[in-house]
Amino acid sequence: MTVQDIKNYALKKTGFNQIPDAYLIDYVNEIMDSLVVDADSAGKKETIIIDATQGEWTDLPFDFVAVKRCIRTENNQVCDEFLIENSQIQFRISGEYRVEYITMQDHVSSLEDTPPINIIFHETLALGAAYKEAARIFMYDNNNIKAQLFSEYMEERKKAIRKATNTKRSRRRIKYADFF
Repeated sequence: MTVQDIKNYALKKTGFNQIPDAYLIDYVNEIMDSLVVDADSAGKKETIIIDATQGEWTDLPFDFVAVKRCIRTENNQVCDEFLIENSQIQFRISGEYRVEYITMQDHVSSLEDTPPINIIFHETLALGAAYKEAARIFMYDNNNIKAQLFSEYMEERKKAIRKATNTKRSRRRIKYADFF
C-alpha cells in the first residue's frame, strides 16, 4: 500500500473530498513512530558492537528505541546483565557485546512512497490518517465521525499489534520424517 493508497482509503472512510498531502505524510510518519514505540515488530532492527568496560555507561545510537538482546561475542551467549538509562547502556562484565536494537522506520516523503513498516500495519496507518484528518477538521466539534474513526483506528491498531506479535512467536522448527 503506497501513501496514495492510504490517502484513498482514508478519504473513503471519512467521506471527505480532500486531505492535504503534507498533512497526510505527517500523519503516516507520526503513526509509524507511535507504532514502533508500542510494538517493536513495527520497528527496524539494527546491530552495533560495543566494547564495554565494567560499570561504565556507553551511549546508544540516537535513533535507539529498545534493546532486543545483547550477545557477548566472546562466547556467543545472550547476556541479561545490563542496565539502560537515558539512551545509555552499562554492562556488569567488561567485554565485547553485539547489541541488537529497534529503531524508528525511515519516514515517507511523497505519495508514491510505500511505508517501510510491516504490511500488517498499513490499514492501521490508513485508519489513523482518517482519524487525524477528522480530528483536524472537527477540532472543536463533538462529531460522531471523529469518535467512530478513533474507535476503528484503535481496534485495528490493537489487532495489528496482536497479529504481528503472534506471527513473530509462531516461528518454530517442524519435525519431519526422513523419506528414505
